[in-house]
Amino acid sequence: MANRSNRIFALCLMAVMLAVPAVASARRQVLTVDIDGVERSALVYAPEHPGPGPLPLILVFHGRGDSNDKFATAVKLHRDWPQAIVVYPQGKTIDTTPPMRGWQYRLGTYADRDLKLTDWLLAEIGRRYPTSPRSTYVAGFSNGGHFVFLLMAQRNASFAAFTIIGSVQPEYAAATAPKPLLYLFGRGENPEFHEDWIKTVQALARHNRTTAKPVAFLACCQLLKPGPDGAPLVYGRYNAGHIWPHRGNEWLMQFLTGTLVTQDTEE
Repeated sequence: MANRSNRIFALCLMAVMLAVPAVASARRQVLTVDIDGVERSALVYAPEHPGPGPLPLILVFHGRGDSNDKFATAVKLHRDWPQAIVVYPQGKTIDTTPPMRGWQYRLGTYADRDLKLTDWLLAEIGRRYPTSPRSTYVAGFSNGGHFVFLLMAQRNASFAAFTIIGSVQPEYAAATAPKPLLYLFGRGENPEFHEDWIKTVQALARHNRTTAKPVAFLACCQLLKPGPDGAPLVYGRYNAGHIWPHRGNEWLMQFLTGTLVTQDTEE
C-alpha cells in the first residue's frame, strides 16, 4: 500500500512539474581581455536558450569603490531581466584617497581605458550573440553614472538609450544626438547636491530638446516629451539615499522596453 501511494505521489509531482512553465534563466560567465597591457574583465549573464532575433543588451557600471560581482549581487538586474544580456564590467583603480575602483570621468584620462573596454565588450558580445544597436543600452550608478555621461558624449551611436542613477553633472553639454534618457536621484542624497540635481535635469532637458511641461510617468518620475529632433527625458527622485533604488530595475525595464525608447530607436 505504501509503495502504491509513493508511486501515485511521484506521478502527481511529475505532472505538476510538467505543468509549470519553464522560467527563463541566465548563464553566468566572465570575459577577460588585455587592453594596453592591463587585464580587464566583465561579468556577463546571457539567456541560456535565446529566442530568434537580436537580444536586448545592457552594460551596467558600478559605483566608486565597488566591484562588479558585489554590484551584480546587490542590483540583480540579470535576475529580473533574464531575457536580456546583462553585463557588469569591472572598474580599475582611479585617483582617489584611498585608491578605489572606478571609471574615467573625462575624455583622455587613464588613456581612455574604460572607453576602450566598452568598445571591446560591445564588439565581443556582438560576436557571440545576436545584438543590435537598436536594443543596446547602458546604465551606471554614482561614479558609473558619471561614466555614462561620458558615453553619451563619446559613444552616443553605440546605444539606443541611457540610464543614470545617483550622479550629477550640472554643466553637461554635448554635440551628439539626443537619445532617450532615464535619470534618477535619491531624496536621501546629501543636500549639498540638491541644486546640482536640479541643474543637471535642466542641462539634460536642453540636450534632449524637450518641451517645457513635465507629465507624470511610471511610479517614480516626470516625463519631458521631445520637441523637434529631440528625445524623451524621464527624471525622478526615489525614497532612499546613495543606493540603487529598490524599484530601479522595474523602472529601468519599463522605460527601456516601452514605446518611448522603441519608437525612438525605430525611426
